[in-house]
Amino acid sequence: MSDGKTNPPRGAIWFLQNACPGDNEALTGDLIERFREGRTHAWFWGQVLIAFAVGVLGEIRRHWPHFCYAIAGTVIPVVVPWKIVDRLSLNWSRLPWPWSQLLLDLHPIFLLALAALPVLGAGLVINGAFRWISVFRTGVISLGLITLRYYLFEFLGPWISRPVPGDPYHRFLIIPATLQILLLFFIFLVSAWLSCPSPRHANEFERQAEA
Repeated sequence: MSDGKTNPPRGAIWFLQNACPGDNEALTGDLIERFREGRTHAWFWGQVLIAFAVGVLGEIRRHWPHFCYAIAGTVIPVVVPWKIVDRLSLNWSRLPWPWSQLLLDLHPIFLLALAALPVLGAGLVINGAFRWISVFRTGVISLGLITLRYYLFEFLGPWISRPVPGDPYHRFLIIPATLQILLLFFIFLVSAWLSCPSPRHANEFERQAEA
């Protein structure tokens, strides 16, 4: 029977191999070898967390246009004057139902998602990975996920909202604002991540196209 003191924590190994970005097979073997030389469980977990932080920072550096797009898409709704956005909806109320109601409900986020696309395009140009189709796909996926988020909140409304005191016709979400912001950030980030290749993948695509 193997002595547990000579074996590194299984949870740390799983986390390193499955949750840390990049190929960590060589690092896993090196850490296990050093652990069996007398290192502690706390040391092993510390090295795993350091590897995770380094991997995440590396991903941010490689995909910084995606993060800039997610930040812009999350910040723009806070800084843009909503009166300007509301004026754009005046003509949409004349459209036939249900398109008029759909646009009235979703137009603010739709417009703000599209407003963040130039930030993504500029970042991709600087990063040498700009593709019109990638920007287009990002916009489509963003709008789709934002629409899904809206109707999911509508469906779950009775469970995640409460009536406004003194105003039974309006309700407020009980989900913390921080979580709502993180969800919106995640939507923009995933949309760009799925749609835009990294510079390495873009160069590989160009070589395959030329071949």
